Amino acid sequence: MKVTGVEVFPVHIPMKIPFATSLGALPPKAKRVIVILRTDEGLAGVGEAAPDPSYHDETMEGIVDTLREYMVPVIVGEDPSDIERIHEKVRRVIVGNTFALSALDFALYDVIGRRTGLPVCRLLGGLFREKVPVVWVLSLATRLDDMAGEAEAMAGKGFKTLKIKVGVDPRLDVERVKAVREAVGDRAEIRVDANQGWTVDKAISTIRRMERYELQLVEQPVAGWDLKGMARVAKAVDTPVMADESVFTPETALKVVEMEAADIINIKVMKPGGLHNSKKVAAIAEAAGIPCLVGSMLETGVGTAAGVHFAAAHHVVSYPCETIGPLYFGDDVVEEPVKTEGGYVYVPQKPGLGVQLSLEKLRRLSKP
Repeated sequence: MKVTGVEVFPVHIPMKIPFATSLGALPPKAKRVIVILRTDEGLAGVGEAAPDPSYHDETMEGIVDTLREYMVPVIVGEDPSDIERIHEKVRRVIVGNTFALSALDFALYDVIGRRTGLPVCRLLGGLFREKVPVVWVLSLATRLDDMAGEAEAMAGKGFKTLKIKVGVDPRLDVERVKAVREAVGDRAEIRVDANQGWTVDKAISTIRRMERYELQLVEQPVAGWDLKGMARVAKAVDTPVMADESVFTPETALKVVEMEAADIINIKVMKPGGLHNSKKVAAIAEAAGIPCLVGSMLETGVGTAAGVHFAAAHHVVSYPCETIGPLYFGDDVVEEPVKTEGGYVYVPQKPGLGVQLSLEKLRRLSKP
């Protein structure tokens, strides 16, 4: 089997629920990139990139150009099962651009799964869990006055972990945590995510004030590059500290381990360049005894399915995950969404990623 071509589609997905972090807010229509990888056997695999320029250095427009001009030409003619070889060929023509690479990586795994009749989790190591506990995220777009009601409603729908976006105003951050804890009592665990919003000293003092509300973990309290600062925070507070923006590649995961900068690692499968390199991050974390979870860039059903398969196949992914992107959208590019119910997302069991792209929706959402 050989790759014969890759089609690239920039799409605009309407947000159903506004979403904001300390880094900024998503626009009313989120920009995503969908790829369709075709082979000489008539098979097609799908992939996705979910850019957020406030979070990383790739835009939708840049991803489209990178795929079309650099990455796709070097993989045409390759056997899609030679994933390590394909990653290396791409690396030799363009450095970085891991979100663009992830779209191809997902499509490679999807087409291999379709050819073999196996779901992607079986290609990653097998089915460790059939359903993955997921987290509801209370973003900074949710006003303090509305937060308790949203938290109570989502706990009532079965979400046993709630994540609160913080990192703008420490006083208000503590109030947000207080409101949620009082609303849900002991029915749900609470984690917070500062998205790099605090200084080291502010992080320590704010987390200590929050700890009376029994935090599960605190995510990326300081700048991603400041591993010394992360280590200071981790040593100064009782709550486990999780690295997100500090870990984009296997190399940065190793640095986090060496500097004891985090107790947990958030593996967003787009950050390292797809499932292939995410496995390397997971292996480093597991060797160091660091548990992980699978985060989200608010992907459509395509990218969400990739993250769910990864979480399903890895024992080291032991914390509730955040693969709930489609719940925030008013539309999707797939025929049927990945099933999310009762606080769990269920692993698709059909071959490949287990989702079917809707060409009608793809054409419609390709129009800004």
